[in-house]
Amino acid sequence: MLSSEPHPEAEAAVPYAFEKVQRDSEGAEVARLEAQNLLFDKLSPLDQLPPTPADGAILDAGSGTGFWSLRLAARVPQGSLTCLDRSEELLSLATRRLEAVTGTRKTFLHQDLRHLALPERAFDLVFTSMTLAHVRELEGTLDRLAASLKPGGWLACFEPVHQSSRFCQLHPPCANLDVLLDSLVEEVESRGTDLSVGLKIAHHLDRMGLEEVTLRNYGTALRGEDTAFNIREVFMPLARAYLRHRWEPALLARRLEAADREAGLPHLWMDLRRAVILARARA
Repeated sequence: MLSSEPHPEAEAAVPYAFEKVQRDSEGAEVARLEAQNLLFDKLSPLDQLPPTPADGAILDAGSGTGFWSLRLAARVPQGSLTCLDRSEELLSLATRRLEAVTGTRKTFLHQDLRHLALPERAFDLVFTSMTLAHVRELEGTLDRLAASLKPGGWLACFEPVHQSSRFCQLHPPCANLDVLLDSLVEEVESRGTDLSVGLKIAHHLDRMGLEEVTLRNYGTALRGEDTAFNIREVFMPLARAYLRHRWEPALLARRLEAADREAGLPHLWMDLRRAVILARARA
C-alpha cells in the first residue's frame, strides 16, 4: 500500500539535469552541480536510507561527479559500489573522486538510464538523486532498476514531487529572488523536466508490487551564511544559465544584481525541502 509522510572540476559534459544548458568555460556547470549537491547534503539525505549490509552492493544510477557515490561507498566498506552515468567525462570525475576509497570494490558503467543493461538481483540498494525527472521512458527505467534489486533490496529515489511549488521558500519574501526562482521553475519545466515525477515513481512502484512503497517529505532551515552561499553559488548560477535566453541580458543582469543584495540580508533564511521515494523488492 502506498503511504505518505509528513558545492570546480575540469570541463566536463553536462549530466541529465543540465544537458540542454549551454556550458560555459572552465567547467562552471560542474562547479554549479557540486554546489547543488552541497546544498542537498545539508539535508542529510542518506540518513533517510534503510540500513545496507557492510558487504552489500549499491548502484548509484546517474552518479554524475560521484558526490553521492563517495558517501554511499562508506555504507559498504566490505562490499561493492557501481557508478552508472551516460557521460564518460563525469564517470572520469567520479573515478578520480573515489580513488582514495579502499575496501569497497568499485565499478563504473557508461550507460544511459533509458537503455539499461544491468544484472538481475544484484544490488541491495539502488540510489537516484535528481535523475529520473529527466528520463522520458520512466516506467521502463523503473522496471529495469527494480529488476536489479536483490530480494529484499531497496530502491531509493530522491526526486522532485510537487509540480506547483518550489523546493525552497525564502523568509522574508524577496521580490527579485522570488521572481528568479519562479522563472527558473517555469524554464526547467519548459525543457521537459518533470517536477511531479516523484508521485509517478511512487504509484508505478506500487503497481509493480514492490513492498513498503513510501513517499516521505523532509527538510531543514538554512540561515545566515548558509542561505547566502546557496543563493549565490547555486540559484544565481542556475538562473544565469537557464534564463539568459528567456530574458534580455540587461534585465537579467539587473535582477541578478538585486538578488545578490537580497542574499546579504542579515535575517534571511531558507526553508529547504526534499522528498524520497522508497520501495523494497519482495524477499
